[in-house]
Amino acid sequence: MKHKINIYSTFISSSLIIFLSCNNSPKEETNYVSPAIAAKDSSHVKFKLADVDNKLDPSCMMPLTAGIGDTAHYKNHVLGFCSAECKKDFFKDPEGNLKLAQLKK
Repeated sequence: MKHKINIYSTFISSSLIIFLSCNNSPKEETNYVSPAIAAKDSSHVKFKLADVDNKLDPSCMMPLTAGIGDTAHYKNHVLGFCSAECKKDFFKDPEGNLKLAQLKK
């Protein structure tokens, strides 16, 4: 009977050592950002003054040298806006607002 207990305890000990050594392998972390999530993050999108055809935000009259938060295409122009809200306001009266944009020549 003692012999059987020693065999079982040796088997269990060996199995436990193998199990623990296999599970201690370091796991590599991956930092994956979905393209859909990255697109929503505005910090990845940078617009330059040279990319747009206007000097002022046509909705709020802010100089675009302070920063461009969004753009839109309208009548063969690329227009810059300080924010998405100003872009939305522009399309409420695009013809009237286009006159205020100070288009570059």
